[in-house]
Amino acid sequence: MGARPVRPSRRWPGAEWWAPLLAGLAAIQRAGAASGPLLAAVELTGEAPTVTAVWPDGNRTTVTPDPEADAEALRDLLAVSGTDTGYPTPGASDPFRLKYAWLLEELSGASDAWFAYTEEPVRLLSVRADETAGAENVTVGVGRPGRGDELSVVFRLGDCEDVIGIPYAIAAQAAGAGPMRVVKLRLPD
Repeated sequence: MGARPVRPSRRWPGAEWWAPLLAGLAAIQRAGAASGPLLAAVELTGEAPTVTAVWPDGNRTTVTPDPEADAEALRDLLAVSGTDTGYPTPGASDPFRLKYAWLLEELSGASDAWFAYTEEPVRLLSVRADETAGAENVTVGVGRPGRGDELSVVFRLGDCEDVIGIPYAIAAQAAGAGPMRVVKLRLPD
């Protein structure tokens, strides 16, 4: 088990390089939970990260942000406005976009789940949200360098208070999964 990030952030040296980006995206998603875009895809592979925003009218925008960008720079890049409502823990009846913002914040604040608490190293590759037709699913792409493969961990966001610590559950389950391509997340009792 490692105790340090594989690729540390310049702004947050104790965290993975993508942690500041996810924190900024969480703030934008919270601010636009009612009428802004859904940050439907965050891709963390390749030369630079990409973020795809899907607007309520169906238009899509894909941007390539600096992973160290703060929320204000990300707002400018995505051409969004709104005020961040803070970090409440959403309940089952809250909108999906607010729950998704919470998940992005949790992933950001617990980037150590990917490098410090698994026997086998895992890497966060992507976070995708699907709210079409009431699906409200999240798919987290995970790479397993030791096995040379990738898998997808799929789950629904219900009452977020019940799943605090979800990054650790995702990383642990991905590290321990067999050679499957898609894994349904089992949350600890």
